[in-house]
Amino acid sequence: MTTRAMPDMHAYKEYGWLRGMNVIPSWAARIEEAWWFYDPAAFRAEVALGRKIHLNCIRLWFEFTAWMADPDKMLANFLDAVAAIDEQGMTTMPCLFNTWHDAAWDYGGTYQTNMEKDLKGHLEYVRSLGSALCDDPRILIWDLCNEPSSSTAESAEFRWLAQIASELRSCGIRQPVTIGTAMFGKDASMNAFAPLCDVLCCHPYSATREAMEEDHRVCREVQEAQGKPMLCNECIPGSLDDLKRAECAKFNIEALENAGWGWMGWGLKEGKAVSTRRDRYDHNGIGGQGFHAWFKKDGTLRDGLDFLLAPPARKIPVL
Repeated sequence: MTTRAMPDMHAYKEYGWLRGMNVIPSWAARIEEAWWFYDPAAFRAEVALGRKIHLNCIRLWFEFTAWMADPDKMLANFLDAVAAIDEQGMTTMPCLFNTWHDAAWDYGGTYQTNMEKDLKGHLEYVRSLGSALCDDPRILIWDLCNEPSSSTAESAEFRWLAQIASELRSCGIRQPVTIGTAMFGKDASMNAFAPLCDVLCCHPYSATREAMEEDHRVCREVQEAQGKPMLCNECIPGSLDDLKRAECAKFNIEALENAGWGWMGWGLKEGKAVSTRRDRYDHNGIGGQGFHAWFKKDGTLRDGLDFLLAPPARKIPVL
């Protein structure tokens, strides 16, 4: 494994100022479609919505299965998307792999069986992105994988991600590395993958204040035990009820900022992917109704979210 080089670009001590979204382009039902049918103008129009609510970062999902169709073209599409995000004054958090899968309306990505095969293609994919963006200030942080499902360093998933992390760092990246760990079993996944990360990551989808307080207690314990900064690149449960979702968003955002982790919502705009359309919601929501989009199809905010229009008190610190 390549010796870890400590990041010297965007190495923040705390991330309470982080204010972002996960972008699933409205034309894509799966990750692959986002890039196979990439539309520069449409992508720019959607990312521009983020400035209305003062976002400063976009978590941009990519995937080996999208890239492999035409590596040069797909890389060019990804680099154009990074440029589009920068044009709006935001940085990019690339998410390289996804292992979260919906049983009914799968969003695509990597599966456990893929991790136990020849990783030559995966490593080539990581190398192509890492080499192109290793010292690019438009990249805030690298997210190796969304929600790995295991919770032990002895798993095939950990061994796979250890190779991914090593390959990315061998490109000479100057930005930090994280892994978008879910709170399955609370702290287990965060602790298991912490050795591969420069910055810890939590996904507290807390539907009530009581649940939020418990989730945050667990996250604080992990952060204290690991001695690393933490951020939150997925949070806040969805709902078919706009006003219930808005109320939940408001108390979660305030608490996440105060905790020093910041926040990144899921699904900027209503679209085709699971949980970004009302008739194909997932179960990660209030009352099990996870409709997560923040903007409607017409580009207006969902009801109750006007509080996001006010400029945030927290600013990006100067390093």
